[in-house]
Amino acid sequence: MVTTPISGNTASDLAAAAQATAPQPQTTTTPAASVQQPTKIEPTVDTVKLPVSAEVRLLKTQGQTVAQIAVSTGLSAQAVNSYLGIAQIPLPTVAATKP
Repeated sequence: MVTTPISGNTASDLAAAAQATAPQPQTTTTPAASVQQPTKIEPTVDTVKLPVSAEVRLLKTQGQTVAQIAVSTGLSAQAVNSYLGIAQIPLPTVAATKP
């Protein structure tokens, strides 16, 4: 409580004293309704479509077999081997012997 000394009994002194002793309303700081709060920005997920050859090599480096890569990409095993640079060794042919 604030007290104000009164030097005389004049009307202005009484008004000043009443004003000084009157309870002051407490003010709180709240954001105005017109002020918008910043919106939270959600992170976006960027995706990149790899070329088939890069996807095949990536899957191989992740440890997948040629058969697994063929199934997941929809390619033939021969195509997967081609992208990986794996050459198929032709089976040796047995020469027919003449009797």
